[in-house]
Amino acid sequence: MSASAVFALFSKIASGWHTQDPVLKAWRPKLGTPTVLLRWTLTEWCNYRCPYCPQTHDRWAPKGNGMTAHAFDNFPVEKWQEAFKRHFARTRLSLVLTGGETLIDRKSIVLFLNFVSTMPTTECIRIDTNVCWKPSLYEELDRSKLILMCSYHPSQVEEDVFFSRIKDVLSSGFRIGIVNYVMSGENIEAFRRLKQRAAQLGVVFQPNPLWNSAGRYSHEDLELLRVELLPLDFQYRTQMESPMGKTCRFPMLAYEMDVVGNITVGCHNQLHGSFFDKFLPPLKKSRTPCPHHVCACLDKYSFLDGVHRNTSTDPLGTYSSLLRQRAATRT
Repeated sequence: MSASAVFALFSKIASGWHTQDPVLKAWRPKLGTPTVLLRWTLTEWCNYRCPYCPQTHDRWAPKGNGMTAHAFDNFPVEKWQEAFKRHFARTRLSLVLTGGETLIDRKSIVLFLNFVSTMPTTECIRIDTNVCWKPSLYEELDRSKLILMCSYHPSQVEEDVFFSRIKDVLSSGFRIGIVNYVMSGENIEAFRRLKQRAAQLGVVFQPNPLWNSAGRYSHEDLELLRVELLPLDFQYRTQMESPMGKTCRFPMLAYEMDVVGNITVGCHNQLHGSFFDKFLPPLKKSRTPCPHHVCACLDKYSFLDGVHRNTSTDPLGTYSSLLRQRAATRT
């Protein structure tokens, strides 16, 4: 088959995607620049010691070959920036920064965010954080592309301290998509009161199921999660629904990367490379059956085939809007 025939066939297939799938239309526009979602676990270093968290929490925890648990200790900020410029000069970027506490490094992360937020191809930067930092560190940062997913861990910080930090972040011009309230048996009764307190600040407040807690919730816990979470999120985040074998767009659109730059295509660990290579491993060309029994991540299960939620390149912003719309209909 000639090159022109291959291109014509691909265009015909792509056209079919776009006319039938609003998600692919947003992320792979027929006449526009495609967007890639990159989920980067840039650190396992954290100032909290949540008992359920499996990460090391230690900045200097060994990761092999002299590497540690913090990306900016493994390679200088400049090397990461060069790789971002190389890979996303002609591809739009929707970036998720997660950890660990992503903003605990008060030097390198400031430099990196100032850089990546000014890249013309950067669409969105989602930052997962426990809000332990001072907004004054980011006075020069363009916040227009940023959205925060904040987590409130009652065992690690006092309520008034946490809400004072939320007020400071909001008054400094940051956008908060949601606040996740980490649920467990000893703190579930406080949820409704705290939700009202968050609502007074205009913040979406939702219960966040503990990792790997399927089957260990009480009936009352599950009913609260069922009421507060959207149906899709309730099924997958409580691990009551398995994605195994279901076709998903995530490997067509997304990479996952760790603290040393190991990068995989979607959730398919056998398709991997290094972020510092000249080229990234190619994304899947079509929807792919999920190889996992559990998917509790908003950025992943919301790309399952048949789910038409992510029609923007800001999945957290879309989710936050849906929660706000539902709350408005209930008042």
